[in-house]
This record gives sequence, C-alpha cells and structure tokens, in this order.
Amino acid sequence: MHEKFTLRRAINERLARLNEKDRAAESRSIVRRIREHLPEDLSVLCAFMPMANEPDIRPLLEALLQKHITLSLPRTEGKAFTFRTITDLTQLERGPFGILEPRVETDALDLKTVQLVLVPGVAFDPSGNRLGRGNGGYDKFLARLRAENPAALAWGIAFDCQMVNAIPVQQHDAKVDAVVTPRGKQDVLSMQY
Repeated sequence: MHEKFTLRRAINERLARLNEKDRAAESRSIVRRIREHLPEDLSVLCAFMPMANEPDIRPLLEALLQKHITLSLPRTEGKAFTFRTITDLTQLERGPFGILEPRVETDALDLKTVQLVLVPGVAFDPSGNRLGRGNGGYDKFLARLRAENPAALAWGIAFDCQMVNAIPVQQHDAKVDAVVTPRGKQDVLSMQY
C-alpha cells in the first residue's frame, strides 16, 4: 500500500532528526509513564528489545525482571516470531536482524497468561491504529493473542514524533488499546493529538 510506504518514510525522517540527547530523554519519560500505569497485579508481560530508532525500554525490562515479573520477548522463527520467556537479559542472543532475542532453549509463552503487551511501531494514531515495519508480525501475534486471551491489553510505545492523525489501515491490521509516549498513556477512546 503506497500510503503506508509514504508514511513510513516520513516517520523515519522524523526519527532520524531526533538527536541522541532528546531520544534518551524521551525514552526515560516513556519508561516512567509505563511504570506509572502498569497494573498492580502484573505478573506476565510481553515486550520488545528496542531497535536503534525505537524507545529504549531496557531499564524497564531490567526492573521488571528484578521484581520476578514473567517477561517474554519475540524470537524470529522462520517468517514469523514467537514470544519466549526469559528470567535474565543474559538469555538473549543476536537474531537474524541483529536484534537481541531469547535463545531457542527458553520457554515458549502461554498466551492465556499474558496481561499486557508493549508493542513497538513506526507510527500510531488516536484510534489505536499502528503502522508497523510491513511484515505483519505483530498483527499476526495480536490476532492470535486476542483469540486466545481477549482480556490481554496491548499498549503502543512511541516517541512523540511517531504520533500522527490517521494511519491507513487494512483489514488484517491489529489495533492497540492505548499508546504510551513521553506525554503519558493515552487510552484509544480518549486520545488527543
């Protein structure tokens, strides 16, 4: 879809203009905002290891592991990915795209136990639409998760410059329930950008 390609390019240009100091400051704010809104009874979380142009949520992941929260991260398996549970960041290795991911011997995630998923994206809009990288990995994962565990929530994680008014969508595109930016957590129904 040409509109998605154009929007991806525009957001990537915005991200390229975000200097390291601002990127680090916004990442710290995002981690603080996530922590403010985590459920009190959180025990199982799916998250991601950030790529260079994504918010750095590693301090949050380390803190949650220290609290013995069950943490699952994506692992590339063929053309898709599955979430695997880790107990320590030393259980990660470089995957085919250079991203740290759980080793193959880590346990597969039981989708019925998931309470919350932190979802990266290229862009998000106030309706909870997400523009991904174009491979559909998170769309497929969120569809499977919601089929097995409708109570699980998905929060998009984004820098301010990744918020747009509207994202072109297709039938298979999965939405998030809220987006967390440096400004705070905005639920889909109350988002104002």
